[in-house]
Amino acid sequence: MARKKAPTLTPIRRWITYLGVFLFVQVIFILVDGTSLEPNINDSDSFIPRTFRIILDLSLFTEWITPYSYPFFNMVMVVHIIALLIVAVADIIALLFSKK
Repeated sequence: MARKKAPTLTPIRRWITYLGVFLFVQVIFILVDGTSLEPNINDSDSFIPRTFRIILDLSLFTEWITPYSYPFFNMVMVVHIIALLIVAVADIIALLFSKK
C-alpha cells in the first residue's frame, strides 16, 4: 500500500503562518500588558531564575525596546523577530541557490 506524502506548504503560505502567529502573540501581549494577568517571574535564589531576571533587567528590554511595560514581553518579541529574520535569510539563501 502506497503511503500518501504529506503536503508541504508553499513559501507564501508558510510566511503567512509565521506572520499570523507573530501577530496573534502580539495581540495577546497587548491585551495582557499592564493587567494583573502578567506572568509572575520566580525570583528564587536558584541559578535559572536569577539568570532569567538578570536578562530581563538589561537596559535593552527596560529602556531601549519598550513597546510593552513588562520586560518579558519585550524579550519574547525581540527573540521572535530575530527568529523570523533568521528564517527569512535562510529562505532567501535557499531561493538564490535553487535558481542556479
